[in-house]
Amino acid sequence: MSTDDSGMKLPRYVQLRPWGSYRYKRRVPKRLLSVMGKDHVYQNLGTNYRDMLRKLPAVNEAVEALFSGIADAPTDDEKALAVVKAHYGEKVAYDLGTGQLDQNQWDGLLDLYDRLEDKIVPEVRERILSAKFPTQVLSLSSAFDLYAEYKDAADNKKLSNSLAKARGDLKAAIGGVKLNQLPLEDLTRGDALKYRDHLLDRVSPNSVTRYINIVRAVINHTINEHGMAIVNPFHNLRVKGAGNSAGDRLPLTAQEALAGFDGMGTAADLRAIYLTLWDTGARLAEITGLLVEDVNLQEGTIHIRGNSIRGLKTASSKRVIPLSDRAVEALQEHRQGKQDEDPIFARYGRVGGNTAASAAMMKHFRSVIPDRKKSLHSLRHKKKDDLRAVECPEEISKVLLGHSNTDVSARYGSGYTLEILRDWMDQSNQAGQT
Repeated sequence: MSTDDSGMKLPRYVQLRPWGSYRYKRRVPKRLLSVMGKDHVYQNLGTNYRDMLRKLPAVNEAVEALFSGIADAPTDDEKALAVVKAHYGEKVAYDLGTGQLDQNQWDGLLDLYDRLEDKIVPEVRERILSAKFPTQVLSLSSAFDLYAEYKDAADNKKLSNSLAKARGDLKAAIGGVKLNQLPLEDLTRGDALKYRDHLLDRVSPNSVTRYINIVRAVINHTINEHGMAIVNPFHNLRVKGAGNSAGDRLPLTAQEALAGFDGMGTAADLRAIYLTLWDTGARLAEITGLLVEDVNLQEGTIHIRGNSIRGLKTASSKRVIPLSDRAVEALQEHRQGKQDEDPIFARYGRVGGNTAASAAMMKHFRSVIPDRKKSLHSLRHKKKDDLRAVECPEEISKVLLGHSNTDVSARYGSGYTLEILRDWMDQSNQAGQT
C-alpha cells in the first residue's frame, strides 16, 4: 500500500496524481488482453481522500464484474459489449446492445474499431460495428419539436419559452431517457403523475394545469399526425386546488376602466389599444398584431386572424368583431397613410410587440389601479360580465370573445350575422360604461 503526500496510506489500485486527484488504475489480466485491447482500466476517484474511500468499493466491484463478464461471455457479441463498456462506459454498451446509438456514439465506435486493430481477436472486433441505426423513434422530445414547428414557435417567444419550460420540467420529473430516447407509447400515467407532482411542489395548481395542457397538446398533435393508436397519459389529469382562486384576475368596474384609460397618458397608440380592448374584450396580442387590412373602418369591424406578426391562440379565436364608434375613431388615426400589410400600431406591430405593449401599458395602469388582482386582461373579464349583464346568449358571447364552443350545434350553419353581433356588442358597451 502506497502513501500520498500527507503520509496517508493509499488503498490497492489507487494512485495520487501530480495535480492532486485520485485515480483507480488496475492492470487487465493477461487472459483478457486479446479481448479488451487495453492494458489497464482507469477510473477517476476525485480529489478528496474521504470521497475516494467512499467511491472505491463500488468502482472495484464494477471492475471485477467487468473482468468476469468478459471472461464468462459465451458469445462474441457479449464480449464486444464488454469491450465497449470498458472503453466508453455502461450507457454506450447498453445503447449498442439495443441498437439505439446516436451519431456521436457511432463515431466513437468507429474510432475504437480502428484503435483495436491487431489488439483484440478479429471476431470480437468485428462485432463492435454490428449495431444498426434504429428507425426514427418518436420520443416525447420529438413530439415537442414537431409541435413547435407546427405552431411556428420560433416566431412566438411566449410559446417558445412555455415549451422550453415544460420540456425542462419534464426532464427533471421523469428523466432525460424517457424524455429524449424512449418511444412516446412507452410513457405511462405514472410519468404524467410525476410531472404533475413535481410542478405542484413549485407553482400554483392553476399554473400546473396550464403546463399539463401544454404537454397534452404536444402529445395529441403527434398522436394525430402519425395516426398512433395510444392513449395520451396526460388526458384528464386532475390537479387538486385548480380552478378559481383568490389569485385569479378580477374584472374592472366602469370607473376603474375609465381610470385605466386616463392613466395611459398622452401616448396615442397606448390609448387606442386600451380603448379597443375595453370595447371589444379582445386579447392584447390580437389588437397589437392588427394589420391595416384587418381593420374595416367602413364596416366598423376588425378581423382577428393569423398574420405575419402573430398567430391565434385557438381556431375559435378567428373572428370578426364589431367596433364602437369611439374605437373606429381611435383606429382611424393609426390607419391613415399606411399600406394594407403595414401594422396598425407601428411600435408594437411586431413579433413580441404585445409583450412590449403590456409592459408599457401596465406601468401606467398600475399607477392608477394598484390592485394586483386587476390588470389589462381584466378588461376582457369586464366585457364578459357586460355581455352577461345584458343577457347576451352564451353562444354569441363566445363568438365575440373568441372562446371555444364545445356544443355540437355550434358547428353547424353559417354563424351569426354581423348585425346580431353588433347589437349585442353595442348593448354591452352601453352597460359597461355606466
